[in-house]
Amino acid sequence: MAKILLVEDDSILVEMYQAKFELEGHEIEIATNGEECLQKLDHFTPELILLDILMPKLNGFHVLKEIKKRPGMRQIPVILLTNLGEAEVDMNRELASALGVSDYLIKSHHTPDEVVSKAVKALGKGK
Repeated sequence: MAKILLVEDDSILVEMYQAKFELEGHEIEIATNGEECLQKLDHFTPELILLDILMPKLNGFHVLKEIKKRPGMRQIPVILLTNLGEAEVDMNRELASALGVSDYLIKSHHTPDEVVSKAVKALGKGK
């Protein structure tokens, strides 16, 4: 069982991902915007973070930079989730790689089962 932080503002996706991770036996915390994510990280240390890029208050890249500044959190695998178009994806993929993300997934190209599967693989690599 792993601790996972899901940072996503789409309530339907939150419900689907949460149900899938809980069925796999994982503990999942939810944040619906960037500020809430950083607040949760003050008292919850996940083993994996699923982080949406386009969110209210703080975008995923800003949150990722803040996470990487925190001692003890730099090594937590982060999977970025997005629904950006192809042109933005290529540019953002480079930035994501420079910031050390584990994976970069376009939500519309992956089912919730596939996202959970990739997350579980990322957890395995982190151990």
